[in-house]
Amino acid sequence: MPDEVLKTFLIDCKEARGPLEKLGIKLRSFSSLERALHALHAQDAGAVVLSGRCLKGRDVPDTLQTLRRRAPRTTIVVWAPRMRSGLVRAALMNGATDVVLDRSASALAETLETTLTKHLVLPPLDRLRRTRERGRPFHGLVSRSDAMWDLFETCVRVAPTDATVLILGETGTGKERLARALHKLSRRAGRWVAVNCGAVPEALLESELFGHEKGAFTGAARAKTGLFRHADGGTLFLDEVGNMPLEAQFSLLRTLQEGTVRPVGAQDQIPVNVRIVAATNESLEASVADGSFREDLLYRLDVIRLVVPALRERRDDILHLFSHFSRKFSKYHAREVPELSAAFTDCVLQHRWPGNVRELENFVERMVLTHRGKPLDRRDFNRLCRGVVHEETSPPLAAAQLDTSKTLAEVLEATERQFVERCLRKHKGRIQETADALDVNRRTLLRKLKKHGLDKRRFRPD
Repeated sequence: MPDEVLKTFLIDCKEARGPLEKLGIKLRSFSSLERALHALHAQDAGAVVLSGRCLKGRDVPDTLQTLRRRAPRTTIVVWAPRMRSGLVRAALMNGATDVVLDRSASALAETLETTLTKHLVLPPLDRLRRTRERGRPFHGLVSRSDAMWDLFETCVRVAPTDATVLILGETGTGKERLARALHKLSRRAGRWVAVNCGAVPEALLESELFGHEKGAFTGAARAKTGLFRHADGGTLFLDEVGNMPLEAQFSLLRTLQEGTVRPVGAQDQIPVNVRIVAATNESLEASVADGSFREDLLYRLDVIRLVVPALRERRDDILHLFSHFSRKFSKYHAREVPELSAAFTDCVLQHRWPGNVRELENFVERMVLTHRGKPLDRRDFNRLCRGVVHEETSPPLAAAQLDTSKTLAEVLEATERQFVERCLRKHKGRIQETADALDVNRRTLLRKLKKHGLDKRRFRPD
């Protein structure tokens, strides 16, 4: 049920309280319209339900217009089984969202639930349709792919709810932008707060998320609120959630189940109202299988799953995004939009873009900054790619890896092992430096070392 439904004002219709509360709706009852109007000064309401009795003897148009001015975005439902048709028409023309003529309170409850859902979802869907027709971005996400716009529609539908969302997709596909769009469309009054679970040291992650008391551990010179309480009433985005250590996973599971946090070193639980959006570029099912991720936490996070397709899976977007970024960076850097040859364009379309939209964006900015005025050809594309993928002085991969008798998986595994080994040697076995160079987090690198049988001590100087 959307958050707005939890703030419903009942005006002179106490008999509707029971059926509405069965839907999980929290209510405030008022005996008169004047008291409700006074309360609307202090807080918003997702819905106002007023009885026909309350309107009796009043100027219906003037009364509803006054209520509408006080609550311009609020659903207003009139429950009036005996209201004359003329007054019903006047109510609907002057601000009422709906008029319920059925005597039963259960009919009112059903109408209220349906009306709220419709008015929360349909206008954003209509705006989404107009946005696509006009070729505009969706909250910063540029696409003409049917798969992406289907994803945007799902985002609009689930945003007003409190459901936890899990966003899957490769690095650079725009998972955080999609999560931000969910928050903007959610109408949650609190903050948007983001944390990369792989970038925070394991020993500090629980303190970062849940806070700590003064003196809870060495170095805790003062108490810390924690990101959950900082995001209270809003959205907390957990990026790279698959890299969360098991102890922090248990604390997160408890928070999702109970709606409370307990700071490190504290005795009491503190209530929080936070919508969780998590993201990962790894398979959480595989992490569950190898014991590095809790299965019960996966079920809690995976209420709504949004899978962002890789750029190579939506070929229509490649040139569309390329053109968009070319105009953007040419304007930003005060340069001319580079002229492209047919061969260069073919290379753009055929490239797999392993870094997805982020790689393409960086590629285009480099292209704009290094362009010398002549049309770009295949050689220019290869030069720009080398700048993205590896240093020109790097030695070539072993020829044995290109043995066509091997499977693709074997070739990729051998290439990965050699590349990790090369980086370890370059950084003298220092794990964090190597992880930064590979653009992975520390835990991912340690798993790869275990997978390939590499010992960091081999690469340290004597």
